[in-house]
Amino acid sequence: MFTFVKSRAAQFYPIMLVIIGCYLLTFVLVNKVVFPTQQSVFPNVSQYAALVFLPHGVRVIATWLYREKAILPLLIAHLLLYRIFYWHGADTVKNVVAVLAGSLCVFITMQLFRFSRIDISLANMTISHWRSLVLLGFISSIFNTAGNMLALGDTMSSELHLEVIITFIIGDTLGTLACLLILMLGFRLRRLARAE
Repeated sequence: MFTFVKSRAAQFYPIMLVIIGCYLLTFVLVNKVVFPTQQSVFPNVSQYAALVFLPHGVRVIATWLYREKAILPLLIAHLLLYRIFYWHGADTVKNVVAVLAGSLCVFITMQLFRFSRIDISLANMTISHWRSLVLLGFISSIFNTAGNMLALGDTMSSELHLEVIITFIIGDTLGTLACLLILMLGFRLRRLARAE
């Protein structure tokens, strides 16, 4: 029994590293490209939310494919990045709430879908998967936003709350769509390379 569990865990290590790597890579991309561009247009909200947040797309795709197995790598990546860039003040509980909201928001949304008997799994061939994933990204963004506002609400002026909430939801949804487009483009280029 122990050997079986150990071998299953060893099989998941590469996937875990890919999830963590993709999350970190997309975050660096957002930090180096999206935030500086956004800063010149929307300077007030740029320190709280991105208009295109690619890591949310990684959360959505990883959780959709691997379900609860994606939670640990997402939690590790999110905690690492949050600790480096966003740890606000000494209130550890609120910071942990923000990390958990980001790491679990997609899984919670998938459980709600399952409870509602909405099948967005890869096995369901009667649906358009990319549309389902954008919907999953949008709804999970609401949970992510709620957790982050609970954690960060005190650190920003109350006039910014609505603007930050809207930016969070737009950023997470566009980030999901952008990741899906990048993935589809990557698969298409791979097919073209194999055909030659």
